[in-house]
Amino acid sequence: MKTRQDVFDWLSGQLRFGIKPGLERMSWMIEQLGLEERRSIHVAGTNGKGSTVAFLRAMAMENGLSVGTFTSPYIIQFEERIMLNGEPIPEDALVDVANRVKSCADETPETLTEFELLTMMAWCYFDDTRPDLIIWEVGLGGRLDSTNVLTYPLATIVTSIGHDHQGILGDTLEEIAQEKYGIVKRDVPMFHSIGEERLVELLHQKGDDVGASIHDVRPLVKKIVDGAETVVTYKNMPSVVLGLTGHHQAYNGACAVAVARHLGWRDDAIQKGLERAQHPGRYELVSKRPRIILDGAHNPEGIEALVLQAKYETDVTVLTAILEDKDRDTMVRSLQQVGDVYETTFDFPRARTKAQLEKDGARFVEWKAWLQNWVESPTSETLIVTGSLYFISEVRRFLSQNIYLMSKK
Repeated sequence: MKTRQDVFDWLSGQLRFGIKPGLERMSWMIEQLGLEERRSIHVAGTNGKGSTVAFLRAMAMENGLSVGTFTSPYIIQFEERIMLNGEPIPEDALVDVANRVKSCADETPETLTEFELLTMMAWCYFDDTRPDLIIWEVGLGGRLDSTNVLTYPLATIVTSIGHDHQGILGDTLEEIAQEKYGIVKRDVPMFHSIGEERLVELLHQKGDDVGASIHDVRPLVKKIVDGAETVVTYKNMPSVVLGLTGHHQAYNGACAVAVARHLGWRDDAIQKGLERAQHPGRYELVSKRPRIILDGAHNPEGIEALVLQAKYETDVTVLTAILEDKDRDTMVRSLQQVGDVYETTFDFPRARTKAQLEKDGARFVEWKAWLQNWVESPTSETLIVTGSLYFISEVRRFLSQNIYLMSKK
């Protein structure tokens, strides 16, 4: 492989192997490549993982640390899944680590999945660049996710438990929680912002079983002022305007505050990190005139959080693409509290088809033509685009190519 496109083609070719839970392949690769585990934080949760990573990264950088992050999916470019100090992995490094991982993977007793290969590429890149800290975001679940090959992180986090990926993680919240709690490690503190008491009890049972302390971060949040901006007062800290907007972001921020304090980071670095955190596709204002907001809410709990924030907007239209394995009826009903809802499809394996949507009575539109028309002649004060992070990525790219629109941001 010589170019980034060669790498993408190779990884895409592995998608046919699907999801294969288990850590044996990862452990074998790490041993063969002679990689060492570095100082890390491990983040799981149904919603809020990426935002918590963004808060932690900003805090750590303000504290003078170099920080690697591994996240998914990407919004702007593929390389942002592996970043150093907020900068995506460069093409030469991407090609280099991909070739090293491929050479090793070709010798494995069992074929690796696309996500396992990508995780191994991140391990190699961080072994080369040696950041002071790596923040690993779980891809799916936790217990059998390829990132869970970590043996002794500095801290673990579970942001939330909600209905997502039931076909893989389990039908009930309790079953889903048990999978996510699989990242808990002996003698490693676990921080969470989970509200359901029965799920918190399960987490404490897990902590007792493996010898890990469990810390609820919600008491850190003393006051939240919602509006166009989200202003939060955390315990022993002046009020702060969060870099990420939304009531729920107060608790993602609390997870980051608790871990940062546990690690002894400076108070001013924590506050500046809360203010400066950025995360594309999370209630992201991409245009002021006309007002367009992108939000990757992709399950009922995410949509519920989006609706709470969107009620501070006026005269809203919603464009959404909800994947076929999601609870469309619940999500659309929630979005209809905000404004008129238009649904669409896009080029993605799990996207609902036009025929499916029309059968379900959706107000279907072909999104590119519809969006172009809306930009040129807005029919409301605000447009919110949501439903899938993969869809958000496509919309963001489409909008960025519209010079007229982005010049008004």
